[in-house]
Amino acid sequence: MGEIVVERRSVERVSNPRDAEAALTWELERVGSTAWQDWTLKFQRMAFGYAHDSGWHDSADALKWLDHHALLHEGAVPRGALVWYQAAADRIRVACSLGSGQVIGPLPTGEVGVVLLTNLSTDFVWSDPHFPFAD
Repeated sequence: MGEIVVERRSVERVSNPRDAEAALTWELERVGSTAWQDWTLKFQRMAFGYAHDSGWHDSADALKWLDHHALLHEGAVPRGALVWYQAAADRIRVACSLGSGQVIGPLPTGEVGVVLLTNLSTDFVWSDPHFPFAD
C-alpha cells in the first residue's frame, strides 16, 4: 500500500477589520444576549469586524479547514485567540479567549457569556482569529 499524502497549502494572512481588543470589547457589550444562540461562528466573525459570510458552513467546517492548513494549536490559549471546542452531541463551537482560561461567546446554554474554558470542555484547540473568506 502507498502512503497517503496530505497537501497543506500556506494561507495568506490578512488583518481583521477589528483587532482582538476591539473584538473583545464588542463581545463584552453583548453579554447576556440570547440573540446569538447557536451562531458561535457568526458571532466571532462579527466581533472581528466582518459583516458578511465567513465562507464556512459552520464551526465544524471552519475547524476542518484550519486543521487542513495547519493553523490549529494546543496548550495555553492567548488573549484574543479563537477557541474551538466540542460541546454536547459532538457539536463544534467557537469562543474567544479573554486570557487566564476564560472565554466569551454564545454559550451552549443560549446566552453570550464569560466562562472558564474548562467548564465548557477539556477537548479544545485554538487558532488566531483568521477568517480567510470573510468580507
